[in-house]
Formats: sequence, C-alpha cells, structure tokens
Amino acid sequence: MKRISFLMLILFPLLAAAQDEALQKGKSVYIESNKTDVGKSAGEELKSVLAEWGYWKIASSKSEADVILKLDTKISGGVTWTSWGGKAVALSASFVTKDNREIWQSEYYKAAPNGANGFNSQSASVRKLVRGLRKKFD
Repeated sequence: MKRISFLMLILFPLLAAAQDEALQKGKSVYIESNKTDVGKSAGEELKSVLAEWGYWKIASSKSEADVILKLDTKISGGVTWTSWGGKAVALSASFVTKDNREIWQSEYYKAAPNGANGFNSQSASVRKLVRGLRKKFD
C-alpha cells in the first residue's frame, strides 16, 4: 500500500506537467467542430474569440497544430422560463493530442436566447466557454 501511495505521489505531478505543457501559452490549437450549421458557425466564432484572446495560436490544419480542440455542440429548443422559443446552445471543449488522446475537457456552457445576450445563444455560449478557458489557463 505504501508503494502505491508513493507511486501516485510521483506519477500524478508528471501527468499534470504533461497536460500543462501541451496546453501552454503560445502553443498552436486546431479547432475541430461538428458539421452542423451551428457547429460550424460556433467553431468559426470560437476561432475569432480565441485569436483575440491570444493565449494560443490558431492553426489552420491539424498537421500544423500542437493540440486539437474538439468543440462539442448541443442544441435544445422550445419555450422555457428564460427564452421564448429559439434554440439554446451548449458548448464544450475537449483538448486532444494528434493521436486522439484526451488531455482535458471543459464542462458544458449553455445559453438560451434572451434580451441580455441579444437573443444570440450561440455567441453567448462561445463567450461563456472562453471565459471558462481563461479562468482555467490564464
């Protein structure tokens, strides 16, 4: 039991360091989104906002990237307490290596269309996601 505890104490920091190295400031990130209309446009908007932030370089192809950000999009619709129809958008970012090994995944950031976000739930979700990424990596 002592050996296992000792190994965990040694290996955990090494694994964390490998994760941190892959997602360091200045590394290049390729953004991969699903092929739906919302997925494509959310991916393009995310590229723009991440480029503006400037923490990572945005790669134009997987081969140029140090890491791949897979953007997952969930859409739900209908009338809710916070929206009068329209589509709510939830986004999550999963960072993977080129050999598809997951490094880190965010939670889902969801926004429903309302007056506070100009009835644009996609942009609000992108802003929430980037706010979460900045909190984690800045």
